Amino acid sequence: MKELVIRSKGGQPAAALTQGGRLMAYFPLSSPPEISPEAVFLGKAGRVLKNLEALFVSLPGGASGFLPFSEIPGGERPRGGEAIIVQVKKPPQGNKAAFLTMDIALPGHLSLLLPRGRVAHASTRLEGAEKAALTRLAARLKPEGMGLVLRASAQDAGEAAIKADITGLIDAWQTVLEKAQTRPAPALLLPAPHPLERILREERQPPKRALSDDVKAASGLGIPVEESADPFALYNIPHQLHQALKRRVYLPSGGTLVIDPCEAGTVMDVNTGRNSLRGQDIILKTNLEAAREAARIIRLRGLGGILLIDFIDMKEEAPRERVQAAFEEALKEDPVKTVVHGFTRLGMMEISRKKAAETLKAQTLKPCPACGGSGLEGFVQEETEDNHA
Repeated sequence: MKELVIRSKGGQPAAALTQGGRLMAYFPLSSPPEISPEAVFLGKAGRVLKNLEALFVSLPGGASGFLPFSEIPGGERPRGGEAIIVQVKKPPQGNKAAFLTMDIALPGHLSLLLPRGRVAHASTRLEGAEKAALTRLAARLKPEGMGLVLRASAQDAGEAAIKADITGLIDAWQTVLEKAQTRPAPALLLPAPHPLERILREERQPPKRALSDDVKAASGLGIPVEESADPFALYNIPHQLHQALKRRVYLPSGGTLVIDPCEAGTVMDVNTGRNSLRGQDIILKTNLEAAREAARIIRLRGLGGILLIDFIDMKEEAPRERVQAAFEEALKEDPVKTVVHGFTRLGMMEISRKKAAETLKAQTLKPCPACGGSGLEGFVQEETEDNHA
């Protein structure tokens, strides 16, 4: 059973999504900063960067955003000082300004409204007849002069519920336009959604219930809420978090999944580990376990970019197909777009996943002030003239 576990007291406020008691996703519940993904602003066009085909946009609080010309629908570039409606796609990171777009996208639970778009299609997560049917429905329900994408969750909803979802998004856009007419730039027009709102919106199937130490704070979620004095202790969430962040994750059969992040992406290596048995059957069993666990870890850690999984070598094509099918099945609950490209010539499974938010490591850990987060300690011998003699 899928459950949402919410801790409001006795530590950092956070929510955990569990399936059968196993941790699937973790979300700190501190209020998001003003300049967060999905937030919509009335910005002021600033300096043009001709070599980068972009311009800077002034945002509230003296902040600025980076708007590429490719993110301007219609291609008509704003003039310096002009007030423009922009949306945050990526938050500011270090010295990098927030990444902005003028191609606004307002997400709901069942649909995605594109006020400045014209397209009508279904989620890219769908394929075949399912996608074709939902695309036809999107074309029929698309508001005049706007674009519409129906999400995978719309498959399980009635047409009346989908229409209500679209109407709510249209109302939100009208509110944005009204505020833009009455407020001086720069100004916030639509704040980023609260983390709990985003969690429930992105889940294809909502949790059966929520467990919280503050029922009042968890009310209004649209799912049953039950009180628990220490909800994180019920499923030992802190321990599961600690285990999920380790380099080596143990599988039920005794095998291991070793996770190594690097600059270009993340590599996972599957080993039989403590399982002394050999043969194609145990190799397939370990790889199937690793495929399901890898899907869980990828979502839980918030890994993005290029991902490679080095499964134990399989001699036949049929076992490879079973492992890939198990991995893709386990990914179905992941709301972040993930593409499985299949096995490379070296026998590694190649995956790409959208970088949607901060990683679990960045959300829960701080770099060591002594080593800067390298986690290494050693002795480097200085060269002297005697070394060269």
